[in-house]
Amino acid sequence: MRSEILVRIQSLLEQDDLESIRSDVRSAMDEFRTLTQEEVRKQRENWTPKEGSTTETFEYVAAPEEALFEEIVTQFKTREKVWRKLVADEQRANQENKAAMLERLRQTIQEEENIGAAFAVFNEVREEWTKVGEVPGDRHKEIHDQYYRLQDEFFYNINIYKELKDHDLKVNQKKKEDLLVAAKAIGAIETLKDRQQEARQLQKQWLDVGPSSRDNYKEMADEFFGIIRPVFEEVKEHYQQVKATFLGQAEKKTALIEQLRAVVAEEVASSHDAWQAATAKAIALQQEWKTTGFAGKDQNEVLWAQFRELADVFFAKKQLFYDDQKESTKGFKTEKLELIEKAQKLAENTNWKETAPQMMDLQKAWKNVGACSPREEQKLWIKFRKIQDNFFKARKAEMAGRIEEEKKNLTAKKVLIDEIKAFELSDKRKEDLETLKSFSERWNAIGFIPRKSLDSIMNAYRATMDVHYDALSAQKSERAMETYKQRIDHLVSSDIQNIRREQRILREKVDRIKSRVTKTEENIERFTGKGAETIRAQYETSMDADRNEMDDIKAKLILLRNAAKKAEEENTPDSPDAVG
Repeated sequence: MRSEILVRIQSLLEQDDLESIRSDVRSAMDEFRTLTQEEVRKQRENWTPKEGSTTETFEYVAAPEEALFEEIVTQFKTREKVWRKLVADEQRANQENKAAMLERLRQTIQEEENIGAAFAVFNEVREEWTKVGEVPGDRHKEIHDQYYRLQDEFFYNINIYKELKDHDLKVNQKKKEDLLVAAKAIGAIETLKDRQQEARQLQKQWLDVGPSSRDNYKEMADEFFGIIRPVFEEVKEHYQQVKATFLGQAEKKTALIEQLRAVVAEEVASSHDAWQAATAKAIALQQEWKTTGFAGKDQNEVLWAQFRELADVFFAKKQLFYDDQKESTKGFKTEKLELIEKAQKLAENTNWKETAPQMMDLQKAWKNVGACSPREEQKLWIKFRKIQDNFFKARKAEMAGRIEEEKKNLTAKKVLIDEIKAFELSDKRKEDLETLKSFSERWNAIGFIPRKSLDSIMNAYRATMDVHYDALSAQKSERAMETYKQRIDHLVSSDIQNIRREQRILREKVDRIKSRVTKTEENIERFTGKGAETIRAQYETSMDADRNEMDDIKAKLILLRNAAKKAEEENTPDSPDAVG
């Protein structure tokens, strides 16, 4: 392929017209360099150091045609350098010729009084001007501005026949009016490129038109160029923005290259997770590269070659790691087989409260064990996952049965509430209290209900019971204690740790109240004299209320202690309810 490109380049260089082949030659050279870079990359990928060597580095083996290519490049650059000098010399000669023509035209305008002779010189200069080629770019505008300025000055200063002058001025006036109308329509052109082309065409036509009436010459010119000039400024700004965008994209791509270089240079730990994390970084950088815009023809391919080479190095290092890890996967297989065996044993135990967390711990342990070979990993995972799925499906089915039971319990509690509402008090207070206590015992005997209905049904129950207790004028503490017994039953049924937490809260509350009483007793001794008795009485009332509250809390602590003791006895191994 590179040999064919060399033949094509040599064939092009046999032509004498260098200007016509320069673009094709450079394009072919770029293709040759791209293929050479690809050859370097392939040799690097296939290169391996000699066995036992730790210092050997990669060396590229160049093809014979690469030396010939460098000779051709040198010949082309030498020939192009000569061509550029010839072009520059020719443009400087053209500049001198046009400068001489400008001076000749300037002298004719200032000194020639014969109209015929003046026109002869003017026409001769105009004809020669069009034949002379381009001048250096930095002098083009200046020289041509002088030429058109002298053109206008010639027509204004030469004393020609009035009839011819008036006719030409009117014709030129009409042409410029038409060009002005066309210029005003530029704004309706959608694309900037089309507006630029139209503006250039109109400007050239305007400059080619001869002088017009002096009455509004300046006003028309100012209006015309006031329309045309912003288009060129917009084009200039557009290309500056494009160039700035290219620079910005090149900076972003350079930053991505440095970030990838840092990832490649990282000392990645010998673990799957560490390599996964590093790979995620590299892939994220690759994705970001794709979203980064074009960086310009000169930079884009160069930057991409650097980025791609670093990516190749990274993934080559990763492959070496996983090649080394193949032996260690045997141990991972043993660990995962043990996890499968544990999962199978747990699946035979229907004590969901105990086994479900253990089964989830096995899932976490599975994730922490390294990966086996892809084939073994898939087989082991399918077996492990099947055990897990069957376990949680069975648990879900049993839980569904509990939900149905909770719904039945909810119905039973609603029926009991209706029964309590229908209960009518007799004139025997003790018997009525016993009946209300039996309602409480029946309520507690009913099992769990759906959590979402718990608050509403408990509020309905308490409100219904309070109606009867209020009617019996029961003591507030008696009702509160009865209600608290129900709370204790709820705590025991949920988790014994909740009882411990409740005891701690109540003890802390007793300590706070006791501290408040002690402080009040210290303060009460300070009040003596007139009016002190009233204040002391208020403090005594406050302390009595605090002492009563402490008594209630102590009674609750006794109930909690008894409930905790009973719960512990029921969960001992000798208990018939304990899990085997």
